[in-house]
Amino acid sequence: MEIRKAGRVVCLTLVTCLCALPSAAQQLQDTRDVVLKLFLDCQGMGCRDLDFFRSEVPVVNWVRDREDSDLHVLVTDQTTGGGGRLYTLAFIGRGEFEGEEQELSISTSADATDDDQRKAILGRLKLGLVQYLVSTPAADQIVVSLLGAQGVEAEMVEQGGRAIPREEQVASSGDDPWNFWVFRLGGNGVLNGESRIKASNLIANLSANRTTDAWKFDISGLFSKSKSEFTINPDLPQIVSVIEDWTISSILVRSLTSKWSLGVRTISGRSTRLNEDFRWSISPGIEYNFVPYSESTRRLFTLQALLNVRHWDYTEETVYFETEETRLAASLTAAVNQVQPWGRMRLSLTGSQYLHDADLYRVALNGSVSMRLFRGFSVNVGGSYAWIRDQLFLPTGGASQEDVLLRQRQLQTNFNYSTVVGFSYQFGSIFNNVVNPRFGGGGGDRIEIHIR
Repeated sequence: MEIRKAGRVVCLTLVTCLCALPSAAQQLQDTRDVVLKLFLDCQGMGCRDLDFFRSEVPVVNWVRDREDSDLHVLVTDQTTGGGGRLYTLAFIGRGEFEGEEQELSISTSADATDDDQRKAILGRLKLGLVQYLVSTPAADQIVVSLLGAQGVEAEMVEQGGRAIPREEQVASSGDDPWNFWVFRLGGNGVLNGESRIKASNLIANLSANRTTDAWKFDISGLFSKSKSEFTINPDLPQIVSVIEDWTISSILVRSLTSKWSLGVRTISGRSTRLNEDFRWSISPGIEYNFVPYSESTRRLFTLQALLNVRHWDYTEETVYFETEETRLAASLTAAVNQVQPWGRMRLSLTGSQYLHDADLYRVALNGSVSMRLFRGFSVNVGGSYAWIRDQLFLPTGGASQEDVLLRQRQLQTNFNYSTVVGFSYQFGSIFNNVVNPRFGGGGGDRIEIHIR
């Protein structure tokens, strides 16, 4: 009897829950129909944990595609002169909010952690949402606090986890004991091995830069050494591969107008793979941007011309019977960079020509496109191709079998290329509100297919 009674209680409970589900679902759907639907389009630094934003902003309905949204927030970022990040949030209204657009920016310091960065973006996201939420039921959940002394409103900016008054945001050289100079140094080492293989890699780098609106200067150095040891037969000598490179490069840029710039690049270094005992080059040039540099977070279209003076001291005599030489070359580069609601595109075309011989030239094409073609469907296409006719460094002795297999020498070639093509398609529920980190994964209610 007790078992039958318990069974009836369980059945009654299940029936009650099932009957309640349509009502709860209807209430949820009614709420979703009136709450602002938000699509956050952020693929850079600071947006690695989208669950954080969903949990911190529960007053909106998070959707998976901009086609389903009332508000599309496009986040772009750039490196600042001090080594931090400048984030720009473009709020793009859709549907009933069509035409309601605004942009908000915020900077983080060079030592900002991942948490500092995502909190900075979150602060600007919340601020920008107010304009759109005031006309929705979520307006009752908005509390606005104006910070200021003695009741006087003061516009604030979050930077590196702390608030900075507007009057302190634009610093002068007198306020900065370092006079805008930023220095960095770093390095890492890797060691791994097996019974018959040992490998080590050492990398060290350092840099110094100073960036203002009028001038930009950067100098950096990089050292890299890779060593691999292979034991094919214990009775035979080991095969040892060593590749060593170091480079010191600098750039000095002067801003002329909102679209014109002058600059000069210098490079010096050594590469065992390229038969270079020592090399240096100096390249003055000019650059024109078809759109103002102030719009660089969303789009760039530049044309850059350089005159290059290049010198080499070779480790071995080259196929042109040179042990050292100095040459003049000219190069022209056209580059386009777009970050728009439909996706992202980067494209560059570079042509270079040695002036002493018209047969020595190189043309390189690089590009990538990530585009949303329709709801839930995105394509990614990228690649590069270079026509190569300027390998002055090739040694007369050619390359041994070991050099080829271990890639210790750059081989003669007329071209090189790389390509990647992929697409993703997701479908199902348009909503993206659920955060469920159990077993290490985020929550959600969708079916998603990725093929790459």
